[in-house]
Amino acid sequence: MLYATRLCLLHSQPLPSRDAYKFDNVEDAVALFNCKVDMHPQPSIVELTKILGTIVKMKYYATAIHLYTHMESKGILPFSVTLNIMINCYGHAGQMGFALSVMSKFVKWGFKPSAVTFTTLMKGLCLNGKILDALYIYGKIVAKGFWFDEVMYGTLINGLCKSGETRVALQRLWKMEGQFVKPNLVMYNIVVDGLCKDGLLNDALDLYFNMLGRGISPDIVTYTSLIYGFCHAGQWKEAGLLLNEIFVKDISLDVYTFNIIIDALCKEEMLLQAHDLCDVMILRGQQPNIITYTILMNGYCLNNKVDEARNLFDMVIERGVVPDVWSYNILIKGYCKINRVDEARNLMKDMFRKNIVPNIVTYNTLVDGLCKAGRISSAREIVNEMHYCGQPFPNVTTYNIILDFVCKNQHLDEAIRLFKSLIFERRFVPNVWSYNILISGYCKNKRLDGAMNLLQDMFKNLDPNIETYNILLHALCDRQQLGKAVILLYQIIDDDICPNLYTYKILVHGL
Repeated sequence: MLYATRLCLLHSQPLPSRDAYKFDNVEDAVALFNCKVDMHPQPSIVELTKILGTIVKMKYYATAIHLYTHMESKGILPFSVTLNIMINCYGHAGQMGFALSVMSKFVKWGFKPSAVTFTTLMKGLCLNGKILDALYIYGKIVAKGFWFDEVMYGTLINGLCKSGETRVALQRLWKMEGQFVKPNLVMYNIVVDGLCKDGLLNDALDLYFNMLGRGISPDIVTYTSLIYGFCHAGQWKEAGLLLNEIFVKDISLDVYTFNIIIDALCKEEMLLQAHDLCDVMILRGQQPNIITYTILMNGYCLNNKVDEARNLFDMVIERGVVPDVWSYNILIKGYCKINRVDEARNLMKDMFRKNIVPNIVTYNTLVDGLCKAGRISSAREIVNEMHYCGQPFPNVTTYNIILDFVCKNQHLDEAIRLFKSLIFERRFVPNVWSYNILISGYCKNKRLDGAMNLLQDMFKNLDPNIETYNILLHALCDRQQLGKAVILLYQIIDDDICPNLYTYKILVHGL
């Protein structure tokens, strides 16, 4: 309390700048806010709003909401900026109902919503996946003659793209042409990126040429999105032409862009070209970072060239580049893939020596590798170590790996006992994969009644997927129980689950 009082006295004089409040931590900000709220006479709402704004910049949204509620309970009325901050907080907290209720306070206290108000509201709706609501508000605002500014349009377009509504975003971009606000480079980049990620490369190229026609020069962000799209579509000629265009225009390529192209080349097993591009990267003054090297290591491991990946890993360390957990994970996975699990375990020990904390992916990769090598005792030792140390705690994937190994090695009863003990003793919450493993185990052991009972148990908490049904269909058809298979097929259709190619192959083979 004494500290809060001193803090309050320290900030008791009016502050000239809107950014004048600086706090080392949120506790200091909360202490000052509470101190000011309890002052007599009451402080200016502007001063309190400054503190709330600082807390929001620190991303303590729930704290800001709590303080605002406390302020209102003291009879201190907000002004428009305060309300804008609250809309922002509720949006980030996923409480859009409360955000919309704040809008009514503008009317109640006679404030006029500004461009910032509507932008903040639409941003919150987009963040929470309520795109239709954002479009509805957009329509209402336009109908009332309110002019959107660049920020508002950018917010809406960004929200549409992030929710997968890229074509709608493209339509909004075209509609802007006849309005007061014209599309800018940022808006074009957002839509180009969305189109490329959705695989709509022709539309992305059309938009790119539209930019050029309107005198808007594409930047490295534009080119990176296009190159990413073409690389992942395997259209190397187009990606190469765009890369050459960057070189001709002398646009500064960053490490991020190089990494995207190198990653795509590695995944297409074009390791030589990936290395050549890495050399070009260095010649153009960009030093490869740990992500670059990790991408190259992954390329080697995907092609079972783990020794080359290890040589690169050692070279990186010699050059003074510090490997991260993902670098180790790639190499551990590579060793496990070719059944060299002892070397994988040594890498994990090396992580501990260098104070690099293994994550859940590291542990699960090693557990999976040990199981596939038939070393179930060692795998269980690691899982028990995770359970008792809790850093990290085993997740559903960890336990599924063990269950899968036990089932595939014809120890179904042991797998069932393990499944039940995990639920009761370790509060294991099975997922669809967990059930699929056991259902498959029952079916392979010709215990269809047990499989069907497990399916009924699954319905209590989970929805089976097409893989679940395919396992059962395959077993029923194998045992010539075609009537039950047809009934199950109708159940699949009733549950709105789309059969896949494997489903039809099972049925054709069964008939």
